[in-house]
Amino acid sequence: MADEQRMGAPELATPSNPLAATTVAFLRERFPDTVLDASEYRGEMTITVRPDRIAEVCRALRDEPRLAYNYIADITAVGWLERDLRYDVVYHLLSLATYGVVRLKAQVGDEDTPDPELPTVTTVWPGADWFEREIYDLFGIRFAGHPNQTRILMPEDWVGHPLRKDYPLTGIHLPEPHWGGQVLFDESLPVGMGQQTLRTGDRTAVPRSDNLTPDTSEDGLSDAPDDTPANDDAR
Repeated sequence: MADEQRMGAPELATPSNPLAATTVAFLRERFPDTVLDASEYRGEMTITVRPDRIAEVCRALRDEPRLAYNYIADITAVGWLERDLRYDVVYHLLSLATYGVVRLKAQVGDEDTPDPELPTVTTVWPGADWFEREIYDLFGIRFAGHPNQTRILMPEDWVGHPLRKDYPLTGIHLPEPHWGGQVLFDESLPVGMGQQTLRTGDRTAVPRSDNLTPDTSEDGLSDAPDDTPANDDAR
């Protein structure tokens, strides 16, 4: 049936990537112990490299005149919860001179490094700044040497990294209701609501590691009646 459905359908076009083989050959010669794998699919070359050498590899690809990968189009990450190396950090490079493209991949995050770190590439492309901050914010992967390794999407006092596969989707680890839209900003929280929060009461303290029980301290939200200024601060 599937073959019958494909009959008459146009074949998918495979983009031309004339620099793919040259890029792989250059890296294998320049960094023989760094290139772990290279594979091409539908004209897209993906090169897996050692994470500790990623900045050196990127700088070499930028500075090599034949390649001139002078633009970082995107950096993202992918989580594989059950894999030994849990995260792929993926770099999409473009040459504005030759229109060549290549994808670099660095795998990090084993049992000994649940919160992995690899070198920043902001020293190669300053535009990598916000890409790396987003990955840190949502995955918890740090970039050594980054000029401003802070959250970019979530509040600074947020607990956890939402795009990790083990991040809780439901249950007691719920966002503060005003953030989730369950309660309007100009309304007081019902009694008991707001105690289950992933944010600290005063927006500055370090959240408790479990965050399971109501905060009964003077700074917490749970002791304050709904109409007190402390409750307004939680909005």
